[in-house]
Amino acid sequence: MITNALYYGDNLEVLRKHIPDESIDLIYLDPPFNSQATYNVLFKEPSGELSAAQLRAFSDTWHWDTTAEQTFREIVEKGPPQVAKMMAALREFIGGNDMMAYLVMMTVRLVEMRRVLKATGSLYLHCDPTASHYLKIVMDTIFGNQNFRNEIVWRRTGAHNKGRRLAPIHDSVLFYTKTDKYVWRTQTRPYMLGHVKEFFVTDGEDYRTNYFGNVLTGSGKRKGESGKPWRGFDPTAKGRHWAIPKRLLGEANEDFTGLGQHEKLDRLYELGYIKIVPGEAWPIYEHRIRPTDGQPTGDIWAFQPYTGGTVFGTNKGIDEDVRWLSTRDKERLGYQTQKPPTWPSPS
Repeated sequence: MITNALYYGDNLEVLRKHIPDESIDLIYLDPPFNSQATYNVLFKEPSGELSAAQLRAFSDTWHWDTTAEQTFREIVEKGPPQVAKMMAALREFIGGNDMMAYLVMMTVRLVEMRRVLKATGSLYLHCDPTASHYLKIVMDTIFGNQNFRNEIVWRRTGAHNKGRRLAPIHDSVLFYTKTDKYVWRTQTRPYMLGHVKEFFVTDGEDYRTNYFGNVLTGSGKRKGESGKPWRGFDPTAKGRHWAIPKRLLGEANEDFTGLGQHEKLDRLYELGYIKIVPGEAWPIYEHRIRPTDGQPTGDIWAFQPYTGGTVFGTNKGIDEDVRWLSTRDKERLGYQTQKPPTWPSPS
């Protein structure tokens, strides 16, 4: 397979002809949404002005025609058995209409995408509420519902007036993996300034945790490891036991699943979250904010305008790294589904 290459054309043909099995780490696709829109690729002159040359990329309109029927038959007769059954059921339920034509187009390509993904690979499918519920059924069938990880909600615009219903201002991103052995790199979003001021104290330029008393133990004696001494501290002798609050483990931003209490304490000590001060009755939990610290990134990505200065460590607003492009942004091309220049990728 050629690497660092841009393929132009029908991705189904490219997948089948050029992409070998289990060769891809990450797929992000932003397909047409069946929203009855026509999209163009716009070219700019070196001066920055729009060029008169425009190339139609695709028309986001799908109809049940002979091509859709042929592709449906291909899926039913040659596709994976579970996918064939699902598509036949959807055809019976939905009928031979534009939505079914769209789902057929997506299904045949998603089957190929699963084929080319490595066992450690992930796929992010960007869609909107028009067909996201059907696409999730398709994805559950192709990838297995056990490999569904998240539905991410992305705020795609500031406002969108619709007279007799709530304003539709979000898209969805369906996150699936090929197996449970997928690569994951945890992402964080910065703390809110108010949170830091409430839960941390400053001593100069640094902020550190503002916990009082013995936060690493609980009242009462316990048998087993939680009642045994650790690094010279014996909780049983004082009628207590090792009990680390989940919120403290969460600050370390690591997976502590399966570890015993002593192993958790050892890891927190190695990471610098626990200090042992001679003469103190207990080990001290202390955490100083680092540039990479913050809350684990959630499944709602929503830029909030006019919130600059409310996020700790930056003058940017809440989720500004995934804000939509405004009409004043220089990089805006006029392409209806253009995305932000930065986009989180935890895989």
